[in-house]
Parts: sequence; C-alpha cells; structure tokens
Amino acid sequence: MPTDNRSRTSGSALALILDAAGGQFLRLLALLWEGLSHKIGRIGEVILLLLRILKRLPWFFMNPSLTLEQFIRIGVSSLPLIIVISFFIGAVSAVQAEYQFRGFVPSNYLGTAVCKLVIIESGPVLTALVLAGRVGSAIAAQIGTMKEKEELDAMTVLDLDPLRYLALPRLLAGIFVFPLLVIISDFLSIVGGWIITTLVLKVTTATYVFGLRFLFQPYDVLTSMIKAMVFGGIVVLMGYYHGLNAGPGAKGVGQASMKSVVASCMLILIVDFLIVYIAY
Repeated sequence: MPTDNRSRTSGSALALILDAAGGQFLRLLALLWEGLSHKIGRIGEVILLLLRILKRLPWFFMNPSLTLEQFIRIGVSSLPLIIVISFFIGAVSAVQAEYQFRGFVPSNYLGTAVCKLVIIESGPVLTALVLAGRVGSAIAAQIGTMKEKEELDAMTVLDLDPLRYLALPRLLAGIFVFPLLVIISDFLSIVGGWIITTLVLKVTTATYVFGLRFLFQPYDVLTSMIKAMVFGGIVVLMGYYHGLNAGPGAKGVGQASMKSVVASCMLILIVDFLIVYIAY
C-alpha cells in the first residue's frame, strides 16, 4: 500500500507539471500570435498609408515648391554627412579588398572589388542606413510634434490635407533625392578607395583604374539606383507613419523617432536582400 500511495502521488505531481507546462506553452503561443497579428496589422496600416499618399500624386503639380523645399532639406542638408562617410566607405573597402586578395589575387583587380562592393552594396545600403537616422528620425519627430500640438487636426479643419501638404512632398523627395545622394556617395567612395590604394597600399593609379573598368557594368548602377529609390521611400514612409502614431508628450515623440529608425533599418536590410536576390 505505501508503494501504491507513493506511485499515485508521483503520478499526480507529474500530471500537475505537465498541465503547468502545457499552460505555459499555450500562453507562449498566444503571445506569439498576438505579436504576429499586431505586426501584420501594422504592415496593413503602412500599405494603406502609402496608397493614400499615392492617391494625392496628381496634386503634386499644384504645389511643386513644397517638394522642392523637401529636396533641399533632405538632400542638400545631408551632403556634409554623405561626403564624410563616403570617403571612409571607399577607404575601408580598399583596405579590406587588399587584405582578402593578398597572396591570391593580383592587385590589378583591387579597383574591381572596390567598384563592385561600393556600387552594388556599400554605397546605397550604408547611405540609406545613415540617412534613416538623420532624415527618418527628423520626419518622425516633426510629424509627432505637430500631432502633439494638434496642428494636424487644425490643418484638417482648415481643409488642408496633411497627406497632400506634408506626406507627399517628403515621399517624392525621398524617392528622388536618395539616388542622387547615392551617386555622390559612390563617386566619393571610389575616390576614397583610390586615395588609399595609391598613398597607403602603393598601387598605381593606372592599375586602380584598370580594375574599375575591368568588370564595370551599367546594370550594377541601375540596381543601385533602384535600391536607393526604394530605400528613400522606406525611410520617409516609416518616419511619417511613426510620427502619426507618436504617443503623448516628449517621451512619445522620442519613442516614435527611435521606432522609425529601427523599422527603417530592418526594412532596408530585408529589401536589400530581396532586390539583390531578384536582380542577380
């Protein structure tokens, strides 16, 4: 009998443990499903926002000065930052290529590696990631502040569509300014790689230029421009979306800026993989 009692007790304890483990597993599944459904809902909201903005596209010709202002604010103001990071992108690409090629590949192909790496990957991706921190966070903070001060509601009351006057100019500027900035970044990166290869790595200019021209393809530039346009739209759209959904007070605006940068960086890397996979 004592043995039977012990067996019955141990069996009851095991059943309780299994019930508890099953409850924890079900709660975990519920949390995962809740988070997934929330993310899917957010994606739907972003897509609807994009469609609503694009619906205002014909109104661009009524106020082109608004878009020109955003061109200057996003493009010209970002040039000093682009110049600095682009030089070091090229320099790092040259040093890394020389290290990887050392003893295996002739230095004639050093310029090829720099050109391919900069144009296809480093130029558009790193430029977009840096601008996500500068442009995306600024848009999120500005829109979030306008929401906090009820300026967006005031515009609606005055029959001034915020999507037409605020979102559309920024989206168009992001789509068309980012490729221009990437072109500048690619050129300066190649120049930075040339300076490092000639002064530090002791490779002649003729050898570096030969490598640049050896496997250069206009298709790579086209892919880079497509990336830049998509990245520009992502950065602006994420900034505007999170600004619209900013919480109350300065804390809410700060969190909206942070979420904008995080979401932009994640989407840039994901979309970069998809474009490269499709293109190559």
